[in-house]
Amino acid sequence: MKRLIADSVCVLCCLHAVCANAANPTTPAKKLDPAQPVAIPWNDLSARAASLAKQAADRPTVQARGPVDTFTCTPEQYCWLLDNPDRAVTAWRRLGAKCVSIQRRGPGIFGYTDEAGSDVSWEVIHQAPGVRIWFAEGKVKPSPVLPLVPVKALVVLRFVEGKTPEGSTMVQHHAEVVIHTDSKAATAVTKMMGQSAPKLAEQGLGQLQLFFSALSCYVGRHPDRVDMLFRPEK
Repeated sequence: MKRLIADSVCVLCCLHAVCANAANPTTPAKKLDPAQPVAIPWNDLSARAASLAKQAADRPTVQARGPVDTFTCTPEQYCWLLDNPDRAVTAWRRLGAKCVSIQRRGPGIFGYTDEAGSDVSWEVIHQAPGVRIWFAEGKVKPSPVLPLVPVKALVVLRFVEGKTPEGSTMVQHHAEVVIHTDSKAATAVTKMMGQSAPKLAEQGLGQLQLFFSALSCYVGRHPDRVDMLFRPEK
């Protein structure tokens, strides 16, 4: 089940914390409040985006939110990574991290497969200043004893920019997820896990956030390595 939750929110890599503690918490332009419920900006979504979002939000199997992370970086670089996770995987690999492949399947659409038969794709369904919303759909194999499980997930990532006391540019972000599955077996296991299921989802979101924040922070500290890290693979 832990793998089901992680795969559903596209937490694809076991990452090294290159600079997880690189930035001290400071006052951003607008502080994010993790105590608030998952907020989906329905009025801002297109008809298609709202339809996709409702597929995951209606009768959710698991809901969770990640931690609030604050880190120094170049906001433009951070936003570029959000929109190019396949290139981020390439950079992580060049830094020595072990990552599964992320394939670009179309404009704003990405996906991955694994040897167990999992196949998940996701796309950006809403993009605006300070927010990205991804809709993921596919099948994952959460454990050797369970069959492939159909899943749908909605990930809302919010971020704000600010300045450190020293004047450096920083970003604060946190992600929220809603996961839905029609699999009776997976739903039963989730219910048996009780509060453990949201905790596992929180851990997965923490890894997802680290995937972007640590790399953004590293690149900000080592701008001379940008070309090497992000040049296209031959």
